[in-house]
Amino acid sequence: MKNADYFSNYVTEDFTTYINRKRKSTCHGNHIEMQAMAEMYNRPVEVYQYGTEPINTFHGIQHNEAEPTRVSYHRNIHYNSVVNPNKATIGVGLGLPSFKPGLAEQSLMKSAIKTSEESWIEQQMLEDKKRATDWEATNEAIEEQVARESYLQWLRDQEKQARQ
Repeated sequence: MKNADYFSNYVTEDFTTYINRKRKSTCHGNHIEMQAMAEMYNRPVEVYQYGTEPINTFHGIQHNEAEPTRVSYHRNIHYNSVVNPNKATIGVGLGLPSFKPGLAEQSLMKSAIKTSEESWIEQQMLEDKKRATDWEATNEAIEEQVARESYLQWLRDQEKQARQ
């Protein structure tokens, strides 16, 4: 097992028994797993309990500017994840090249705005075409009416001349 020598100093039971117990889906992590995660992902883990200042902070091997993972600790038995909805940090510390938190959301938002704008432009173009078509149809009807009236007037004038 990797890092058994290092982490076995922090558990009170046989390390293999500890690992086998932690592999069960009903067994939750604690301070040892938080320290391991801080080191694995080189991202601090801050623990809060009924206050705004962390009661404990686990650090990775190197201190960096990475946004910490934050958890709240309740009744000395349970941890909950604390997330800032205005600042994306999912994926920080995973070693992904050129990873930028929140970039996917920004790309989706830009795409949605572009699609919305294109739809609006198409709708406006369609409305303009309808108006132009209506204007053309009205103009044609007026021209036909004027031509008809003019022709009828010409016929009346021809009849008058023929009677005289």
